Amino acid sequence: MVHLIDLILCGATFLLAFIIFVNTNKVNTKANQWFAVFVFCVFLLLLQNILLYTKLLKADNFAFELLSLSSFVIAPFFYISVCYYVTPIRKWRILEYLHFGFAFIILVFIILSHTVVENVKTTQIDAESVSAAEMLFYICFSLQVIPYCILAYLKISRHQKNVRLLNSTVENIDLKWLKNIIITVFIIALFWVLDIVFNLSEKSTVFDLVSSLVYLLAILYITFYWLKQKEIFPYTPTQKEEIESIIVETAIPKDNRKKLVSDEKLEELKIELLAVINSQKPFLDDDLSLVKLASLLNISSHLLSYVINKGFDENFYQFINRYRIEEAKKRILDPTMSHLSLLGIGFEVGFNSKTVFNTTFKKVTGQTPSEFKRQNEGK
Repeated sequence: MVHLIDLILCGATFLLAFIIFVNTNKVNTKANQWFAVFVFCVFLLLLQNILLYTKLLKADNFAFELLSLSSFVIAPFFYISVCYYVTPIRKWRILEYLHFGFAFIILVFIILSHTVVENVKTTQIDAESVSAAEMLFYICFSLQVIPYCILAYLKISRHQKNVRLLNSTVENIDLKWLKNIIITVFIIALFWVLDIVFNLSEKSTVFDLVSSLVYLLAILYITFYWLKQKEIFPYTPTQKEEIESIIVETAIPKDNRKKLVSDEKLEELKIELLAVINSQKPFLDDDLSLVKLASLLNISSHLLSYVINKGFDENFYQFINRYRIEEAKKRILDPTMSHLSLLGIGFEVGFNSKTVFNTTFKKVTGQTPSEFKRQNEGK
């Protein structure tokens, strides 16, 4: 049963790597290329196990040991894919080759073991030494995975804050699915280390089955959410440069940020912004972005971000959703809107998630939509 699941999992992983790399929707292209390589490394690890238990290759075979290199590049590939997901403009730096330094050292050892030491008789090699070497191998793997998981998790956490500077709706681009994959990778690494240290797969078929099912569910999870993926920064190169400057500037303490316009000009821009908000109600667009709103005002997205941050002490996400909530309050109390449910009103004013609508409504008003409606009915 376990071997059957492993075979299905291996085939599914290879297919997923191919689909991600082809990326027919052409979204987040560079990030998905790196992510495809990460999934392909998972495939190689699964293939390694299948080749071992089908006895097509032995553990000391040169090809088998080359496949084991995927253990040492899988975490860097995943981390680099996250870097490309969260950064609108990113250039490869020479120092980033260091991510693969450990894998290169292992490759050298593998080559040496099959050339320089090839004349050493197997009887001369202590079995305990081999076991200790294998243990060291997997400990190194787990120690490598942990910091990369932490770094990737922190990058996505920062990204989830940054997208609120640029978009009024973030559910499809906040990379929460990638964050969950990091947790899954960490759990898989834990399963793997426990298996190696305590030989749990050999001692317990239940553990072997559970671990295989965890891997399968992880691949299904990745497939489902990857297919729902949207372009995170669907902008021109110039707009991406502006976005990059906004993200960089936000990391600077407020008192140290550069002043883009005079106080008088700031007040003028605030009046213009409010006029557009009240007359055109762009916040009703559930896909409204900082770039879209800036185009309505004929100013740069960088300047608009400055006006919202400096003039209203809010980020773009907070600013737009505050107006959505005010509009929702009016419609909840409007008798002509009685045919709509509360969720329907939430969708009408620009939200596309029940959870976000309810959470934002309570944050702004101190009440849930239903509590607000009950309290104000008949007034």
